[in-house]
Amino acid sequence: MYRTETIQNTVAALEKIQQDGMTLAQATKVLHKDKKIPFDDIWPAIMRIQQLSEKEAMRTTKEWCEFYRN
Repeated sequence: MYRTETIQNTVAALEKIQQDGMTLAQATKVLHKDKKIPFDDIWPAIMRIQQLSEKEAMRTTKEWCEFYRN
Protein backbone atom coordinates (compact mmCIF):
# COMPACT_ATOMS: atom_id res chain seq x y z
CA MET A 1 0.00 0.00 0.00
CA TYR A 2 2.50 2.62 1.14
CA ARG A 3 6.23 2.35 0.65
CA THR A 4 7.38 0.91 3.97
CA GLU A 5 10.98 2.02 3.52
CA THR A 6 9.91 5.60 2.80
CA ILE A 7 7.67 5.62 5.86
CA GLN A 8 10.45 4.26 8.06
CA ASN A 9 12.91 6.83 6.71
CA THR A 10 10.45 9.66 7.28
CA VAL A 11 9.67 8.48 10.82
CA ALA A 12 13.41 8.35 11.55
CA ALA A 13 13.91 11.84 10.11
CA LEU A 14 11.06 13.24 12.21
CA GLU A 15 12.43 11.61 15.34
CA LYS A 16 15.91 12.97 14.65
CA ILE A 17 14.59 16.50 14.22
CA GLN A 18 12.57 16.18 17.43
CA GLN A 19 15.75 15.37 19.36
CA ASP A 20 16.56 19.08 19.02
CA GLY A 21 13.51 19.85 21.18
CA MET A 22 10.98 20.44 18.41
CA THR A 23 7.41 19.26 18.49
CA LEU A 24 6.16 16.78 15.91
CA ALA A 25 4.33 19.64 14.19
CA GLN A 26 7.53 21.69 13.97
CA ALA A 27 9.51 18.68 12.73
CA THR A 28 6.87 18.14 10.05
CA LYS A 29 7.33 21.74 8.92
CA VAL A 30 11.10 21.30 8.72
CA LEU A 31 10.76 18.21 6.54
CA HIS A 32 8.10 19.70 4.29
CA LYS A 33 9.22 23.31 3.95
CA ASP A 34 12.96 23.28 4.58
CA LYS A 35 13.96 19.81 3.35
CA LYS A 36 11.33 19.73 0.55
CA ILE A 37 9.94 16.31 1.51
CA PRO A 38 6.58 15.85 -0.26
CA PHE A 39 3.36 15.85 1.74
CA ASP A 40 2.59 12.38 0.38
CA ASP A 41 5.76 11.03 2.01
CA ILE A 42 5.06 12.69 5.36
CA TRP A 43 1.44 11.93 6.17
CA PRO A 44 1.86 8.11 6.26
CA ALA A 45 4.67 8.60 8.80
CA ILE A 46 2.39 10.84 10.88
CA MET A 47 -0.28 8.14 10.64
CA ARG A 48 2.16 5.58 12.04
CA ILE A 49 3.62 7.83 14.77
CA GLN A 50 0.29 9.16 16.02
CA GLN A 51 -1.65 5.95 15.27
CA LEU A 52 -4.28 7.86 13.32
CA SER A 53 -6.57 6.89 10.50
CA GLU A 54 -5.55 7.86 6.98
CA LYS A 55 -8.07 10.68 6.97
CA GLU A 56 -6.94 12.06 10.32
CA ALA A 57 -3.25 11.77 9.43
CA MET A 58 -3.78 13.60 6.16
CA ARG A 59 -5.80 16.35 7.86
CA THR A 60 -3.31 16.77 10.69
CA THR A 61 -0.30 16.83 8.38
CA LYS A 62 -2.03 19.31 6.07
CA GLU A 63 -2.80 21.60 9.02
CA TRP A 64 0.80 21.46 10.22
CA CYS A 65 2.23 22.10 6.77
CA GLU A 66 -0.14 25.02 6.13
CA PHE A 67 0.27 26.51 9.62
CA TYR A 68 4.02 26.69 9.24
CA ARG A 69 3.92 27.77 5.60
CA ASN A 70 5.05 31.32 6.44
